Amino acid sequence: MPFIVQHLIPESQSVVTATEDMSVQAALGRMLENKFSQLPVVDQGGKLRGMITHESILQAISYFGVTPDKLKVSHALFKVKPCSHEDELSELLNGLRDNSAIPIVDNNNCLTGIITSYDTTEYFRQRAEDIMLAEDIEITLRDLIEGAYKDGKGEIDASKLNEAIKAITPSEQEFLGRFSKAVKYYVQKYTSSKQFTEQGSQMQPSNHSIQFNQKLVNEAFNQHLSKPIQPKPFEQLALSEYIQLLKNAWAKYESSFNSIEWEALDRLLNEIRQIRNSIAHFREVTTNQRQQLRYCANLLNYHRPSIRYSEAPVTEAVTVIANLYLPIPTATLELNTIVQNSREVEKDQRDLLPFDEEISPNDSRYALLAVWLQSQADLDSNRVQLTFRQIEDIIKGDLPPSARQHRNWWANDSVSHVQSQQWLEVGWRVADVNMSEERVVFARMGDRQNAYVSFFNDLQLKLNSIDSLTIQPAMNLQGRSWSSIEVTSAELPKPSYINFSFARRSRFRIEHYIDTGEQYRNKQIFDALYNYKEEIETKLGERLSWERLDSRRACRVALYRDEASIADPPEQLAKLQDWTVRMTVRFYKAVIPYLQKVEQS
Repeated sequence: MPFIVQHLIPESQSVVTATEDMSVQAALGRMLENKFSQLPVVDQGGKLRGMITHESILQAISYFGVTPDKLKVSHALFKVKPCSHEDELSELLNGLRDNSAIPIVDNNNCLTGIITSYDTTEYFRQRAEDIMLAEDIEITLRDLIEGAYKDGKGEIDASKLNEAIKAITPSEQEFLGRFSKAVKYYVQKYTSSKQFTEQGSQMQPSNHSIQFNQKLVNEAFNQHLSKPIQPKPFEQLALSEYIQLLKNAWAKYESSFNSIEWEALDRLLNEIRQIRNSIAHFREVTTNQRQQLRYCANLLNYHRPSIRYSEAPVTEAVTVIANLYLPIPTATLELNTIVQNSREVEKDQRDLLPFDEEISPNDSRYALLAVWLQSQADLDSNRVQLTFRQIEDIIKGDLPPSARQHRNWWANDSVSHVQSQQWLEVGWRVADVNMSEERVVFARMGDRQNAYVSFFNDLQLKLNSIDSLTIQPAMNLQGRSWSSIEVTSAELPKPSYINFSFARRSRFRIEHYIDTGEQYRNKQIFDALYNYKEEIETKLGERLSWERLDSRRACRVALYRDEASIADPPEQLAKLQDWTVRMTVRFYKAVIPYLQKVEQS
């Protein structure tokens, strides 16, 4: 459907105009009174003559060197190409590139309206809001459906959900039954039309009859129409199918919706489905339909059950994060993988704390939330509940209004949503949101945890093949995004620790983390080691990231590899492991001798 100018003209628009012989002072008064920056100019018959704006008036005043009361509107008038109601929107937008407003005229060039840049912005804002509301409704329906198939731990029972989807998926037998009915209908119509044969001028019944053969019908179906029907994944279902799934689970939600009859809600949801189809096919949405969208979105959100998960203890986490945001130019400050002690302690007693990250001004404002979620890696629970206010405490700022208005702001979108890219990258997803209660539940991505365990297990086996080094794991793998090893060699019998980590922004890191337990001593060791920077990097053959971490107790020396994610294909992860094995040997031989030297000084 083409977009035409008529769609953009406000319904209650009352056009304010000026005439050529009016004083500029009077025209300015009308502009100020109505808070306009321009006025269309018409003659006594209402035909368009041109436009005046603040800019054209200032030019006239400047060029003539007189006050506004000495000028007429014609002295500040300029011509502008008008549009008609039937013109396509593209023509209007072309005109708005050069002018802040375009007059609309009829076939007699009489002024009938005016469209400003604000009007076009409002038009597209409404269309964008229509899309967002339709998406809010669909996502909320999906939330409700998934909630009906969650176990006591809040995990979705995938097998039960798949069975529910299978139950609403038309089977091949259903298609065969409909095909058989169609064939029978055809046969009946055909035989009834042949019941009489023409004999002379009189119609006589015929003994001819056609037998219906189900076997032949089945054979025709199998040969030309039959194909396996696989239930679609939950995320790929149509809105009508989500409505059907909610209907089948309605017994679990009827009380939450204050006993509204399903037939009434079904009627509303199907009207929403039709409105959504209009939006998808670029058809105009009426004011009433727009109100229906908003009403339905609010209704579903208000009546959805309360979130029952226990809240996360965010007080300590916010305190930990308090000094993460620093006004520093470098973007190399990354996640602190493991707080490790340079002092000799028993391996099973090492306090392997979750890692932190210093955030630079160039990072997303939601990076702090990602860091906080990563700091929950040692929690027994795979879920954490936060209020919107707690999230604002974590990110040190307000959430945008859309976070409180639209459910789709919290969608797990790895492409177009900056905020969700942050939590998805660190292995968390939004599992539940209650907009009216302003609560959100984040869940650890189980497949991501399994992938970390598998990756670091395989990496450990490959590291064990290094003949020149003795390597022992320094921590148990629990699905974290990092791992640590204890390394010794014939030349350096004192144990040193090397860490591996998947860092934000799709990077992988090999590092040594300097932490004696005393900030002053850590910085002293780092500065002494930094004096050997050129020798170390020459021996390594690579540039290192020297991270003093002035706001933190510890320091880090790290080697990064870009474009490395745990979500990469297996062959890419295998290459990353092979690179890690090669570079671990070189990293150890280049860094650790100098490290132990400065530690002893």
